[in-house]
Amino acid sequence: MTYTVGMYLAERLSQIGLKHHFAVAGDFNLVLLDQLLANKEMEQVYCCNELNCGFSAEGYARAHGAAAAVVTFSVGAISAMNAIAGAYAENLPVILISGSPNSNDYGTGHILHHTLGTNDYTYQLEMMRHVTCAAESITDAASAPAKIDHVIRTALRERKPAYVEIACNISDAECVRPGQYHLCWQNCG
Repeated sequence: MTYTVGMYLAERLSQIGLKHHFAVAGDFNLVLLDQLLANKEMEQVYCCNELNCGFSAEGYARAHGAAAAVVTFSVGAISAMNAIAGAYAENLPVILISGSPNSNDYGTGHILHHTLGTNDYTYQLEMMRHVTCAAESITDAASAPAKIDHVIRTALRERKPAYVEIACNISDAECVRPGQYHLCWQNCG
């Protein structure tokens, strides 16, 4: 079976015990949401807006030990940031996942919708670094497994939210199948 970046993420979330993930659909995360829906071990819970999505995930993390929220780039993730900052203050491992612009658009100078009107797409990642214990941007499939594992492992180990953004054209790109997940709570690199 061919594995994709989105399937890899879904399996890792399932392996840490998540039965649900919270989501608001948007143009940069639609392919990713399809990939997550393919995992029958998790149910997608749709939210009316990104702030509610973030707070729903925060509540889920309180009840279940960890949570995941999936939003779109900029307008979605920036809206969810208030809930993520709250999860940071409360030591809750909420994994915020955002779709992001096509990796082919990075460095082209294009100004895209749902952005701050600049050709710099790194502002969201930089903002998230202030309210998470780990923040990664995935713009190629080869680096996706290591970055996904880093974000999840760090969130669980540090009991803080973490952030990963995945370029919309990478969500269904092929990558390795995940092996058994080894949770490393202390002193892991």
